[in-house]
Amino acid sequence: MTLRALLSAGEAAPALESLAASARSELLLCLPRLAPDRPLVLPELHERGLETWGDMLALLSRRGLSLRILVADPDPLLAVQAHRAAWRRASGFADVLQGGAQLICAPHGHVAHGLRGALLRRRLTPALTAIRAEDPARLTPVQRALVQGGASARPAEIHQAFALADGAGAVIGGPDLATDAPSVMALHIADADFCGALRGHFADCWAAALDSGAALAAPGSALDNPTRPQSRDDLRLLRTQSRPRTGLAPRTLANDVEPALVRLFSTARRRILIRTSALRHDGLTQALAQAAQTPDLHLILLLPPETRGTWDDTRAAALQGAALARLQAAYGDRLALVSDPQSEGMLCLVDGITVIGSASLTRRACRWNSEAAALIRDERLTETLLAHLGTGLSGDPDRAATWTAHGPALPLSGDRPRRSLLPDDLF
Repeated sequence: MTLRALLSAGEAAPALESLAASARSELLLCLPRLAPDRPLVLPELHERGLETWGDMLALLSRRGLSLRILVADPDPLLAVQAHRAAWRRASGFADVLQGGAQLICAPHGHVAHGLRGALLRRRLTPALTAIRAEDPARLTPVQRALVQGGASARPAEIHQAFALADGAGAVIGGPDLATDAPSVMALHIADADFCGALRGHFADCWAAALDSGAALAAPGSALDNPTRPQSRDDLRLLRTQSRPRTGLAPRTLANDVEPALVRLFSTARRRILIRTSALRHDGLTQALAQAAQTPDLHLILLLPPETRGTWDDTRAAALQGAALARLQAAYGDRLALVSDPQSEGMLCLVDGITVIGSASLTRRACRWNSEAAALIRDERLTETLLAHLGTGLSGDPDRAATWTAHGPALPLSGDRPRRSLLPDDLF
């Protein structure tokens, strides 16, 4: 097993490029924001005349490498700009891929049904009216179909971010992986068991995407996966996966993150640090509050100051505010609430254990979405990540007071979650 922390976009970019360029038989990519015109940074690739990711993947496809790219398709009505950007990226890659290279641009396949599904469709009506008023030339194929057929509510999404080469090496992180975002943190992992389990997860997601998405390069085909190694206790793959069914919510097939974190919180003794884009999971909040009974346990939360991009931002903010108020009551001055505008995905440091991946701490992410994370029991890795996050701190990074003094503090919402016919899982 080989692990390497990638502490910034500047470290993640060459690691991703090296992983892709070194692939000999197979390269699997699920990087939501990777663009074909993204410049390459490795000098050895420039020396071969390769300037962008599009250039490199075109070369790999010409070599006959088994290349599969899953491009996550955001909601075409709730996230119009992100949806169009995903189609631009997918089309750009499809234009340069050759041979049997496959690319699918796909949403999560579940469409909400029933009374609550109808309520969600009503919330999409203004957005549908807006795109109907646009120039049809600006619309994606998905949006043009909606103009003709009406809105479909898709409450789950593909959110994971990883690259996997030859079933032996992987880079895994949050959804901002393969961008220049200042929040990028990831891991490079070389381990046959972990990568075998991750390949099986990709195969499942790819099979679902064949049913729900559009193949923009060679015709899509199933990924053969006869054996599925199990990741070990010291290096585990945590995944979330679900399948469409009748009703509001999809059927959960894999729900690894939630129980893993509950177990970790119950064994924490000195420090839990969580950096995530949202904390609205009542079960995880309860587990964190119960962990406060350990006398010298400190909780540090790094969260964005605002809630955006949900089905109802006001309700989502109030749900998170209620969770934070509960934790404040449980921990008192052993809780640090730090504003981190760049937080994406999730990084959790529990004593000497690290969990890093795409899932935010919401029920939607932990039960419905397609998500992937790694759990690593390695004290040195945890200390490396803690030291990086605590750059500039004066004092013990295990103590909440050290983070509180450094600031800036996270503003707390005083609003109570209002009653709603929609379940909290959406938020």
